[in-house]
Amino acid sequence: MHCAPKSVALFALLLSSACATGVVDGPADKTGSEGTTGPTDLDTHDPDSADSADTADSGDLVPTTPLEDVLTQEALLGHLDALQAIADTHDHTRYTFGDGYKDSVAYAVSVFENAGYTVTQQTFTLSGFDEDSPPELSRIAPDSRAYPGADLRTLTYSAGGDVTAALAAVDVVMPPGASSNSSTSGCQASDFDGFPAGSVALIQRGSCSFSEKVQYAEAAGAVAVLIYNEGQSGRQAVESWTLDPGIPVRVPVLGTSFDVGADLYAALEAGPVEVRVVVDAGIVEERVTNVLAELDRGDPDQLVVVGAHLDSVTAGPGINDNGTGTAFVLAAAEAAVAVDLHPERRIRWALWGAEEIGLIGSDHYVSELSSADIDRHYANLNFDMIGSPNGGRFIYDGDGSATGYAGPPGSDDIEALFEAWFDSQGLTHLPTAFDGRSDYGPFIWAGIPAGGLFSGAEVSKSSTEADLFGGRAGEPLDACYHQDCDSRSNIDETLFYEMSLAAAHVTRRVAEGTAAMGPPPPVRVPHPRIDPHTVPLGHGHGHGCHPVDR
Repeated sequence: MHCAPKSVALFALLLSSACATGVVDGPADKTGSEGTTGPTDLDTHDPDSADSADTADSGDLVPTTPLEDVLTQEALLGHLDALQAIADTHDHTRYTFGDGYKDSVAYAVSVFENAGYTVTQQTFTLSGFDEDSPPELSRIAPDSRAYPGADLRTLTYSAGGDVTAALAAVDVVMPPGASSNSSTSGCQASDFDGFPAGSVALIQRGSCSFSEKVQYAEAAGAVAVLIYNEGQSGRQAVESWTLDPGIPVRVPVLGTSFDVGADLYAALEAGPVEVRVVVDAGIVEERVTNVLAELDRGDPDQLVVVGAHLDSVTAGPGINDNGTGTAFVLAAAEAAVAVDLHPERRIRWALWGAEEIGLIGSDHYVSELSSADIDRHYANLNFDMIGSPNGGRFIYDGDGSATGYAGPPGSDDIEALFEAWFDSQGLTHLPTAFDGRSDYGPFIWAGIPAGGLFSGAEVSKSSTEADLFGGRAGEPLDACYHQDCDSRSNIDETLFYEMSLAAAHVTRRVAEGTAAMGPPPPVRVPHPRIDPHTVPLGHGHGHGCHPVDR
C-alpha cells in the first residue's frame, strides 16, 4: 500500500536528530584464539587492542582505533530513530516497493551527501509485488468464521484472486515436530496423491521452500494455497514470506499463523471444510535503488564494499532487520569523515535494495561488473541484523571450519579479524553459516572475499549460546523477525554497539592495508552456489527466495 511522500521538513528533522553526533551452532571452544590462525601474511593482533584478560564479557568496550572511538552509540541509535520515523509515516513499513523505502533512500542519500560523499543511486527495474488491500480468510462451512487479519499475510509474488472451495490438508504434522523444519508437508509430488483438484491446499511450513510447495500444489490442481507456520517456538506467529519471482504463480497464496492452521486442521478432522480466500495483489514493474557512496581516498583498484540492505519486509519497519546494518553503514561513513580516514584501499559504502525479496539489489550490482571490475573488488563486508534482542555475536564462517562451507580465499582472514577483535575485548563469539543467504552471496559467487556479522533471527537460542552470551535459552534470538514488532524497541542496544565497533574495526583493518585478503586478483575462483537445503538454518535468517525461503 502506497502513501503520500512525507514533507521536506520531516526529512530535515530526521537528519538533525540522527546526525547530532557524528547461523550454525559451532563448538563451544571456538570462542578464543583458535579461529585467529590464518595465512602468515595476516597479522590479526592489533597493537592498540585491549588485553582480553582484562576485559569482562559484560564490561566496558575499549575502542582500538580512532574510527571506533568516534563511532558513538548515540549516532547509531539516532539513525535507528530516523528509520523508525520513516516507517511510522508509511504504514509502519519500509518495504522495497513502498514510499517508506523511497524515503529511506532519500534519507541515506542526505546523510552521505551532508558528510561530503559522492553518492551514486544505482537504479534497476524488476517485477514488483503490489498489494492493494489486506488479505481475507474465512471458513464458510461447517460454521462461519472470519480469521483476524493479524494472523494472515499474503506471500510476496502471489497471484490475486477470490476463491471459495473445499479445503484439503497436505501431509501436515500435528502436533508439530520437536525441531524446526521437521515437517515435509508439500515438499514432494507424492504428498498430493489423492488431492482433490479444485480444492484449497492446507500446507505446513517446513523443510523445503515455499515456492516448491506451491508448484506441487498447482500441479495437483489446487485453486489456492494456505501455508501455516510450523508450530515450534519462534515459528507460531504469521511472518512475511516470499515466493520465487522467477516462477510465476497462478493462484492466491496466503500465509497464516500456526493457530489458524491448527484450527483449520482440527475442523478438517471433524469433517469437510469450505473456505474463502481473498488476495488483492498482483505483479507490477517497479524501479528500485541501491545507494553507493565513496570519497576520493584510497586505491580505487582495491575496493572494499561495506554494505547492508536498506529495505524491510512488508510486515513491519525492519529496525533490527535491517535498520541496524543500515545505521552502522551510515554512522561509520560519518565517522570515517570525522577522523579524516585516508585508507590505502577505497571504501565504498553500499545500501542495497530488494534484499528481502531475493538479494536482488546486491545481485544486480555484482551482475553489472566486468571481469576487470570484479578484480578491482578487494573484499565485501556485510552487516545484516546486528542488534537482536535475545541475540549473540555470530561471525560468518569464512573458513568453513564449523559448517563445511567456506567462502572464497580471504574470507577466512576476515573471519579471523572479527574473532581477534572480540577476543581482545573479552567478548565471546560463535560462527554462523556462510551460505549466501544475505547480500554477501553475490560477492562470494563472483569469487570476492567476504565476511560479516549477524546476531540471530527466528531460531531459538540454545543453552550453549545462553551460557556464552546471556539471554533466554529456548526463546527466539529475535522473536519479532519479519513481523510488525521489529521496531525501535526490538533492539539490544549494548549488543548493537558491540557489533558495530567490531564492524568498524574490521572495516578499518581491511581498508588500511594491514590485512591481506587471500590471493590477489585475477587468481580468484568463484564460490559455487550451494544447495540451500543441504545447509541447516542455524541461527535463522533464510531471506527471500534467493536461494531459499522456507
